[in-house]
Amino acid sequence: MTSTNPKSSNLINRDDVNEMIENAIRRHNRRSTIISAILGWILIGGYSFGLFHVVQNI
Repeated sequence: MTSTNPKSSNLINRDDVNEMIENAIRRHNRRSTIISAILGWILIGGYSFGLFHVVQNI
């Protein structure tokens, strides 16, 4: 008589786990790239605004 484990059908195999991790990393990289680009534009805008103010006052 063989015993079957009912939990074994709910387990996730290694390939599925790797795919989920790769998707999470890809999503994180995409979001962090967008956030970095937005922050970069804000900082460059502030720097250039300040620089133009200094040059205008000279």
